[in-house]
Amino acid sequence: MKQGSHYDMIHHHLGKHLTESQRRRWVTLIQEAADEVGMPDNPEFRSALVGYLEWGSRLAVINSNTNTIGEAIDAPMPKWGWGETGGPYVP
Repeated sequence: MKQGSHYDMIHHHLGKHLTESQRRRWVTLIQEAADEVGMPDNPEFRSALVGYLEWGSRLAVINSNTNTIGEAIDAPMPKWGWGETGGPYVP
């Protein structure tokens, strides 16, 4: 598997059993760090940043609460784009 693949991302979180509380805290810390380093604070940028953090961190929680990778070994890396919502989560 190549570095940065979907497999690698799932494997990184596999079995860590991240909680919703931990996810929310991580998102808050990243936003605080963005403020501290002077990242843009305009609404469009921050909306996109928060959207990406929410999307990625929720996938991390899902992937962390399993012990197997299953079919994801050959799955393409999920795509995220600026200003659009979505992702692979299907309830």
